Amino acid sequence: MENVEDFYDQLSSKYSDLIKKCVPRYDELLHTMFLYLEPDFKPLRILDLGCGTGNLTQRILEYFPDAQIDALDLSEDILEESRKRFGNQSNMNYLQADFKNMHLSEKCYDLVMSSIAIHHVQDPFKINLYKDVFYSLKTDGLFIFADQTRGITDEIYFKNIECWKAEALKLGSTEENWNMWMAHQDAHDFHSPVGWHLENLKKAGFNEVDLLSKYLMWGVFWAKKN
Repeated sequence: MENVEDFYDQLSSKYSDLIKKCVPRYDELLHTMFLYLEPDFKPLRILDLGCGTGNLTQRILEYFPDAQIDALDLSEDILEESRKRFGNQSNMNYLQADFKNMHLSEKCYDLVMSSIAIHHVQDPFKINLYKDVFYSLKTDGLFIFADQTRGITDEIYFKNIECWKAEALKLGSTEENWNMWMAHQDAHDFHSPVGWHLENLKKAGFNEVDLLSKYLMWGVFWAKKN
């Protein structure tokens, strides 16, 4: 069985196209991540966790063109695709790291964001990740992420997957694409219920936590460090 890094290395040049055909309301999901930011919120340093080929990074650059952005991913090939996309922009920095064993510096970020990446680690690692992100944020810093979630019952969970497949096929995914994602999900994905995320964000120290939106499996989470 291939590992997560090998999987995304193989998809690196096709990832942006495949994800848009796979995730329902993908552009809306990314838009929602910025929708609740105050107009005067001007982060100086931002971390994109699991940046992939840079779809979320692109939005970050559009909203905050003067910020220093750290784009972090496990796959070196994926990071190389991101480098090609953004060229030699002086405010971009690329980091190869694994969510399972990284240690972020204290109070160095104003904003941490992540799109459909955190579910790649098991719950104990998610808990450590939330603590690490909290530690890395300055006072009034924000952690905003979109991710796949698990239904509170198996019936809800499997109904979400059934609806997801129907929408993915409408978006242009093939049965081969779908089978590839499901094989990857069975081997490497660890979905947690919405309530679990909110509870463990609070336990990590975040004072304000919320679910900004949810469609089928995909939720957008908000956590603020006061």
